[in-house]
Amino acid sequence: MTAQPRATGHNALWPAPTPQLIFRTAYMDTKPSTFYHPQQVKDINAAESGVQNSDLTPEALMAAARAETGLERFGDECFLPGLQALCESLVNDAPLNAFGRLHMQQNAIGFLKNRLLANACFEAHPEILERKLVAPVIIVGPHRSGTTRMQRMMSADPQLSHLRTWEGFNFGPRPELPNLGAAERREEVKGFLTAVDALYPGALVGHPMDADWAEEELHLLDSSWCGFSPLGLYSGIDSYYQWFMNSDKTAAYEYMAKLLKLISWSRGEPEHKRWVLKNPQHMLNLDVLLKVFPDAKIVFTHRDPLKTVASVMSLMWHFAVQHTNDNCRAPVRDLWLDFCEQAARRCIDARTHIAADQQLDVYYEEMNADWRAAMRRVYEFAGLEWNAHTEQAMDSWLTQSEKENHHGGHRYSLSDFGLTEQQVDARMMFARERYKIPYERKTASLPLAA
Repeated sequence: MTAQPRATGHNALWPAPTPQLIFRTAYMDTKPSTFYHPQQVKDINAAESGVQNSDLTPEALMAAARAETGLERFGDECFLPGLQALCESLVNDAPLNAFGRLHMQQNAIGFLKNRLLANACFEAHPEILERKLVAPVIIVGPHRSGTTRMQRMMSADPQLSHLRTWEGFNFGPRPELPNLGAAERREEVKGFLTAVDALYPGALVGHPMDADWAEEELHLLDSSWCGFSPLGLYSGIDSYYQWFMNSDKTAAYEYMAKLLKLISWSRGEPEHKRWVLKNPQHMLNLDVLLKVFPDAKIVFTHRDPLKTVASVMSLMWHFAVQHTNDNCRAPVRDLWLDFCEQAARRCIDARTHIAADQQLDVYYEEMNADWRAAMRRVYEFAGLEWNAHTEQAMDSWLTQSEKENHHGGHRYSLSDFGLTEQQVDARMMFARERYKIPYERKTASLPLAA
């Protein structure tokens, strides 16, 4: 290993466009974003925070990460095209406020520091990259269609590995600390999530997070600037959105697989232990996903598009609203309605090339009606053992989640974004008809997880 890192971790772990719609709406909230800013965000904006556009370049961000770690080599630099595209779009397109500029700077430096630390570990332990990732179970479906619920239920089963939130944000080992700095990295993310709760009111209501809970591998893709997080964090980044939708993400997915190997190695887990993964973004990249994980078992989730579209717009708005002083409901609406449509279309097309024994469909209302029967189907499909211990572990997770009301407080409406049900149906009916997705009835059977 080259130099020992001098600084610890992701120093400011932030949670971590588009064709215009042809319709115009009669009603949409027109309050400026400043109406929704908590006092901490207002204070940073008033102080202007000192972050200028010149600080938001790949060169400046990489130099800062090197200075804070004492490390020089990033190794795999597949992240450069995405970082360059995002930096240019934020500087040229996005109406960032001072808090938004600070967020982008610190978020980027944090991921770059982790990449430096990870590369130092790969150089010192090349055997990590020889590890196998065997037949992962990968949950894929629209945002807000139950992917989080299913992954967190399956993560209660000790026969499966899952990514924990703190590992997704802080994957870079600290070789100078006991246990590769796992305790320190975890504490940093706990502090980060406390800050998120204060700075982004409503965001963690829509998608509850805890440092130790199962989380999607999105954040590993974010470290290559090929995850969807920037699309939700910043409004008006049209050129980055076009880059994101059209770029080849093979190298980013390959790097994600390297990080999964690093994480399992750092835990001391046997390499044959299977992972349960999930990310709605995989709908866009199924061909790449299967190139990297050719023996994957993919579970596709389905839910009423009227619900998923409204819910994802609301969740992303809760983040984006803090990073601009402009009203951002229209750009959030336009981007995410287009994203939902394009993801569904690409997924339908790609699935025609996937072997039948590698894919399974599960419906949101099916899980609500009888989750045990639905999960037994998933386990049979994946070749996993279903037993009384597994069932009890999942039942305990659901009971606790419902008791703490983890998913009961998120309220959303299409009208918040000037949309009607008819307009969403016009864009998404092809998916409803393809998979025979019913219009959703109300149920109290389960907490409404993302």
